[in-house]
Amino acid sequence: MSAGTQAENISNFQIRPDLKDKFRSSVVKDLIHSALTEKLTGFVYSAEAGEEMTQAISDLIRNRLLDLNLPRYKFVVNIVIGEQRGEGVKVSARCLWDADTDNYASDVFLAETFFCAAVVFAIYYY
Repeated sequence: MSAGTQAENISNFQIRPDLKDKFRSSVVKDLIHSALTEKLTGFVYSAEAGEEMTQAISDLIRNRLLDLNLPRYKFVVNIVIGEQRGEGVKVSARCLWDADTDNYASDVFLAETFFCAAVVFAIYYY
């Protein structure tokens, strides 16, 4: 490899996204909110239907995230649907990430008989 080619490769290596390509949690929160509202309005909870709905919601959110064209980001979409019976639920996640480039967005949909919590983790691949 010539010195010029090696210098070009080094100068093209990018460890931070451009400002226009950075994950914006407020935009993604709105995206999650619209997907939850679209899918869950009128939904009647059952364990079997909840299982199918979590898959449908995660697919919808993932496809809308891909439409944002954020290069080099990898997304993890986590959906939890549960019945409301007056009981508490705690959900947690732990990750190692770069606080300058990685981020997350979340939203919750509450209905009379069920709840749905959605979280999107965005990890910048460099």
